[in-house]
Amino acid sequence: MANKAIDALVYCPFYISEAKTSITCEGIIGDKTVNQFVSEKDKKEYENNFCVGKCCRGCGVYSSLMYKYTPENYNKSIAAYS
Repeated sequence: MANKAIDALVYCPFYISEAKTSITCEGIIGDKTVNQFVSEKDKKEYENNFCVGKCCRGCGVYSSLMYKYTPENYNKSIAAYS
């Protein structure tokens, strides 16, 4: 069961958690990416614009991770490290 209202509303598959002025998502490089905000108001506005709706496609983290997980790009990145 969600412990915060945002946890129940999140649409983005890469969202992990939030704190007072940050949002933690799956990592672009490494395990996690943390977005820091100047204020709680700014963070909530970002969540409303990107995390809880299908507009997450406009988020840089979402876009980067979707690119990473696209099969042809995933295969290229594996080949680059082989």
